[in-house]
Amino acid sequence: MSDGMYNIFSAVGICLTFLVSLSAVIVSIISLRYTHRAAKYSAYLNTITSSRYKWTSSLRECASLYFTQIIRICNEKDENLEEIYNELTRYHFAIILLLSEKDVELHNQMSIVRNKAAEIVRQDNIIKAEYKKNEGLLSHNINDVESQELVIKARQTIRDLRVSIMYEYQDKIFNSIIALLESEWEKQKYEAENIN
Repeated sequence: MSDGMYNIFSAVGICLTFLVSLSAVIVSIISLRYTHRAAKYSAYLNTITSSRYKWTSSLRECASLYFTQIIRICNEKDENLEEIYNELTRYHFAIILLLSEKDVELHNQMSIVRNKAAEIVRQDNIIKAEYKKNEGLLSHNINDVESQELVIKARQTIRDLRVSIMYEYQDKIFNSIIALLESEWEKQKYEAENIN
């Protein structure tokens, strides 16, 4: 083989090597751009999903504690209704802060329940005051206090308020919160399914 032919093959080999190397660099750059874009979108999606997960977990926890307080305030055996009312109010506002302005109707229903719970506490305080008034009397008798018209009305009001909370509002509030949680779940599911 002559030197001219060798030089032509060498030049063609060098050109082919250069073109293949250049193609590899271009493919690597394109691949790196798409990988970077996918990683960026994945990080964004993970941040959103993580944020939604924290939100739904907080809402679930606060709602659970809120409904526990509703059950306690509607239970005739619980004594310290003021403390229960304070806890109910605390979880009410925790839920409202989580909701922001998402559901005005839910906030209104929870406010009605809180007002009814406040009235239960007020009526319970009326009964306690009657017991205190009669405590010092020699003829103090539980039946005497319980038969007073003021105490009878207060007990009836408490019963009516408890029935109203349990049967008119508890399910509405529960269903509204469940609907919000399901809506968030659908958003998470949609985003997870539509990753580019």
